Amino acid sequence: MQRGPRRREGGAVNAARATVTSACVMAGTLLLLSAATSGAAGARPTVTRSYYLALGDSVPVWDGSHSYAHLLENHYLSSLPGLVLKDMAVSEATTTSMLDTGQYMSALAFLTKHAGHIALITIDNGGNDLLPCASATGIDPTCLTNTLATVNSNMTTMLDGLHAAAPSVPIIGMSYYDPFLGDWLAGGATQGLALETLPVVASLNDELTTLYGGPSQTADVSDLFKTTNDTSLVESRWGKVPVDVARACTWLDITCHQGAPEGFGDDPNIRGQEKIASTFEHTIGRLHPPA
Repeated sequence: MQRGPRRREGGAVNAARATVTSACVMAGTLLLLSAATSGAAGARPTVTRSYYLALGDSVPVWDGSHSYAHLLENHYLSSLPGLVLKDMAVSEATTTSMLDTGQYMSALAFLTKHAGHIALITIDNGGNDLLPCASATGIDPTCLTNTLATVNSNMTTMLDGLHAAAPSVPIIGMSYYDPFLGDWLAGGATQGLALETLPVVASLNDELTTLYGGPSQTADVSDLFKTTNDTSLVESRWGKVPVDVARACTWLDITCHQGAPEGFGDDPNIRGQEKIASTFEHTIGRLHPPA
């Protein structure tokens, strides 16, 4: 049966197997260490949270996720992956209501809480302040003068406070379009009233641009809408009309009728929001991480 030789052969085999097993264990350990090291080297870096604070009236909220504030958030996520929008804007807000009824104070509290993590602040307000100055009989000049003074006072207070709370953060404002221009299509006295609103909106925009710090700090939505250009005629679905009328009727949620007053709405539609977002992007340029 030759058991003796087999026992000796079995001992050698077992020793060889032990050596192989030990080598495999060591190799496996090295592979695990290598995988762990490789995984650590290839791991995604931690994303730093930063915030974009949007303030103002209905424009940044009217079209929900299609509003310009949300479009800006999506645009800048590629360069700031941790960017989060905090949209505090309130429909129908005036500069007085923004200052006195919570939006402004909430903004200051938010900036203080997230100091060092704010990448951008945008603000649009003042348009609703002017609405009481317009009526079927025209523009009330006394109301206009008083309202512009109020806008100046309120916005100065709020902008000073925002800059103090976030001294290194860009604050970009917005000039306004004219939501009454659809009435140009009605002709007659109604058309005359629509044209009468143009210098009023221009006065507001001059005031706001100065308050925000000049053209470099102001998204020029007025120029986008060609708001004061009522002499250049373009073809449109309503016939040949001034370019400012065509853009107001195309990019706002007003309903325009040839030979009749507009169905009033004073906010951008989705296409208008896209145009406004592009204007903000042009003004902001590259958005840097919070300092």
